[in-house]
Amino acid sequence: MAAQKNLFEAATGQARVIKQGDLIQIVIDGGGAFVTTFEEFMPARKWAERKAASGNRVTDRGRFFEQIGVLISRPGTQAATRGPIKAVEALARKMKAGGYELGDWALPPELRFMQTGEEDPREIKKVSELKADPKSAQPPEA
Repeated sequence: MAAQKNLFEAATGQARVIKQGDLIQIVIDGGGAFVTTFEEFMPARKWAERKAASGNRVTDRGRFFEQIGVLISRPGTQAATRGPIKAVEALARKMKAGGYELGDWALPPELRFMQTGEEDPREIKKVSELKADPKSAQPPEA
């Protein structure tokens, strides 16, 4: 009789877990891919290793992927890009530094400028506000 699989083994059974520095990429055979950080991945992995698999791979993947709070996925992946915008932006910057082509990944609308190489529209807005009212940039007088 085969040993009972834990949730992590079942969820990643037909997937590859690839560590690249601080980044973890999970490539699901026929099901997309996503990237997260080592710090996000390890607690989720340890949690999943203590849980029994249900026997349904899609359900097991969903339960495991839910434990990862910040990730960037490819379009069509079971796990959608999620997390606080600053954490997703930090992950995208790490991916870019690691050689990932961000155009292949599903970034939220606020971060699409990272895919096109344009300037951050949030910074452009700050600069234009300062030009319009330079006094607002000065600290208040005591």
